[in-house]
Amino acid sequence: PSPFTKDAKGWWVADADMFRFPQGIVIGERYDNCTYGEAVLAVGLLDENSGQGNCPSGDGSVAFGAANTASGKHSTVTGGSINHASGDVSSVSGGYGNKATGQDSSVSGGVYNTGAGQRSSVTGGDSNQASGQDSSVSGGAYNAASGT
Repeated sequence: PSPFTKDAKGWWVADADMFRFPQGIVIGERYDNCTYGEAVLAVGLLDENSGQGNCPSGDGSVAFGAANTASGKHSTVTGGSINHASGDVSSVSGGYGNKATGQDSSVSGGVYNTGAGQRSSVTGGDSNQASGQDSSVSGGAYNAASGT
């Protein structure tokens, strides 16, 4: 028997049970140039101009938004476009062209910001870089935190 039934409005409804997806789930369009990791989630459509889509290639990673990549193990990109979370357990929350490359690093938004140091963070702004271990930049433009 199917775990789904169609309701009166034509929507498919799942039974009140747990579902296990060992490989992953893609909601929207599949991005053919992505090597999807294991236990991943991708939500989004292909970009109309570039044809790029979201790519959660790291095991246990998540990619939402537009043309975002989560390649680090357990990394997440939860919004924005053309963002990259390549450090293990790193995250980018949104914005444009941001990168979280350090392990456990995070970039919250803005444009062209980079969290490169281990446990580093950038909370926004433009072209900021937190490259030192445990470093942080809170915003503004062209700021750098390189010490520990």
